[in-house]
Amino acid sequence: MNSNDRFVRWQSVLRDHVSFLNNLLVTISIGVIGFLILMLNEKEFVPLCGQKVFFTSGFLLVFISSLCGLVTTIFRLIDFRTTLGKIKSEANKSSQTDLNDQKDAMKLYGAVTWFFLFSQVVTVTIGSLSLIIAFCSIYYDKLF
Repeated sequence: MNSNDRFVRWQSVLRDHVSFLNNLLVTISIGVIGFLILMLNEKEFVPLCGQKVFFTSGFLLVFISSLCGLVTTIFRLIDFRTTLGKIKSEANKSSQTDLNDQKDAMKLYGAVTWFFLFSQVVTVTIGSLSLIIAFCSIYYDKLF
C-alpha cells in the first residue's frame, strides 16, 4: 500500500467522523431545545433570577450550536461540490488559473467548515454546562 492510498483511506475516515460528529451534535442540540421548550410550558417550572440567567444562556448557546451545525453541513456540501468541479476541470484540462481559483475556494470552504464545527462543539459544551448548573440549582432540593 503506497502513501497515496493510505492518505485517501484516512481522509475518508476523517470525512466520515466529521459527518458523524456534526450530525450527532445537531441531533442532541435539537433534542435539548425541544426539551427546554417543554420545560417552559410546565407551570411548576419557575426558575429564579440567577437560575434564569444560566437557563437562558444555556438555551441560547445550544440553539447557536444547532445553527453552527447547519452552517457546517451547508459549507461541507459546497466544499464537496467545488471539489467535484475541480476534478472535472482537471479532467477537461482547464486553465491553471481556473484550477488555482477552485483550490483557493476549497481551502476557504474547508476553513469555514472547521471553524463552524469547532464553534458547534464549544457552544454545545458551554451551553450544556450552563444548563446543568441551572437545573442543579432549580432542583437542588430534589437532588441533594
